[in-house]
Amino acid sequence: MRVKLKLNSDKREPIRMELEDLGVEISENADLILTEENYTEGELLCRSNEDRFLIPIEDILYIESLGKDVFVYTGKSKFSAAVRLYMLERTLPAEKFIRISNSVIINRTAIKKIRPALSQKFYLTLKNDDVVDVTRSYYVRFKDYYGI
Repeated sequence: MRVKLKLNSDKREPIRMELEDLGVEISENADLILTEENYTEGELLCRSNEDRFLIPIEDILYIESLGKDVFVYTGKSKFSAAVRLYMLERTLPAEKFIRISNSVIINRTAIKKIRPALSQKFYLTLKNDDVVDVTRSYYVRFKDYYGI
């Protein structure tokens, strides 16, 4: 069995040694991922054309999925990522990011303006002036979080 570890540095080595003693192979290419509850990846590997960039998660304003493509937006830049949106939702810190639709996750600090709309929706203007919408499926969770 191969396992990928996503653990904070203080726990990573003892758990890795214990798993290897049990015969578990630790690999970055494993399908099974062991993730610590408060684990935060400091950076996200993204692409722009042929170049690769490590984007600090605090620089990310929002992440959008269009079909099978995932795009990461920072201040004025747009990158593509090879990670599926549902995996990003699991690995990004919940206290910093919130999912607002089936295709968008936003940084909670990226909101500049919240505008209510008809039929249980919100339109959010972000710090880079992009507008994204909170869909009805995510409306209650968003409203409760912000106390609206």
